[in-house]
Amino acid sequence: MPKLKDIAERVGVSISTVSRAISNDTNRPVNEGTKRKIREAAHELGYILDESSKSIGKENTSAKRIACIVPQILMDDHPYFSQVLTGFHVKMTELGLPPAIVRTCEELSDTERIKMMLQETGTQGIVAISWYDEKLFELLEQENITVLGVSLNDERLTVPVVDCDRIFSARTAVRHLIEQGHTRIGFIGGPAYSEQIESEERYVGYKFAMLEANLNLNEHWIINTNWNVNLSYSKLTDLLTETPKSDWPTAIFCASDMLAIPAMRAVVEQNGRIPQDIAFVGMDNISMAQYTTPPLTSVQVPKYEIGKVAAQLINDYLEGRYSSLHKVLLPSTLIVRESSVYDRTNHTNHTND
Repeated sequence: MPKLKDIAERVGVSISTVSRAISNDTNRPVNEGTKRKIREAAHELGYILDESSKSIGKENTSAKRIACIVPQILMDDHPYFSQVLTGFHVKMTELGLPPAIVRTCEELSDTERIKMMLQETGTQGIVAISWYDEKLFELLEQENITVLGVSLNDERLTVPVVDCDRIFSARTAVRHLIEQGHTRIGFIGGPAYSEQIESEERYVGYKFAMLEANLNLNEHWIINTNWNVNLSYSKLTDLLTETPKSDWPTAIFCASDMLAIPAMRAVVEQNGRIPQDIAFVGMDNISMAQYTTPPLTSVQVPKYEIGKVAAQLINDYLEGRYSSLHKVLLPSTLIVRESSVYDRTNHTNHTND
């Protein structure tokens, strides 16, 4: 199944432009010439448009309007969220619904902007993809707008969410490292929406597994990157250069593959070996994970399926098939590769180097 990314590359526009054209976004309209090119490219690539409602140029006014709100940084070609959005759009088409309106949270950063969007589009349901704003969520509740979250990884939030079980997934990843003989395990991640790393679900799972095994949490090995990949590289580099090799952690669980990849580079540049000196496990299993050196062990998150389930769930609720929305957690699988598996029986542990 071709993706919005494929259409965008064919036409030479952004993914968000393709999404706005397909959803017939009247608030930020795409000019007719570009719409035509997008439609032609979609047909050439085999992307199924909702012909019954004439997605480009004519709306199905009887359908409930659904909007996706996502941070701009995640909108175009992000290896995780592009898969989620693709699954969402595919399910909307399968359900015979007009494509979702897509906005960035930067575009809807205050109450007036979000009210204007609701009035102009007639939106009745919003899928918040990795976006949470307490004040604006309260406004949406007052306006009787249904909100469903995707990847809102904060155990303190009460918003209904579709995701994988990230606490269990992180716990599984750390247990894998413990089974490999590691007791000195670090964590690289970022804060939850409460701005506290302690309530972020992957950190909770990491901490759970460590305490369950009676292992100490070394605060120097817990790196808060604020989800910035550059900080994953620089902060781990600082840790390794300022610490004797004998005091390095022997393994690190990273809350995303995007954080794991620069961290692995930091280890190699400090003459560390992976996994002999530091083993790595990431999360999300993006396509690049299998091509790192060595290939990265990662938790397979069903990204595409999360998008499809989110579309089905919010549509069913708006159609009155459910009386309320709850958290829906899809299963994940640990994909074991060379970054975390090493036969130590015939080798000396680096702590004795």
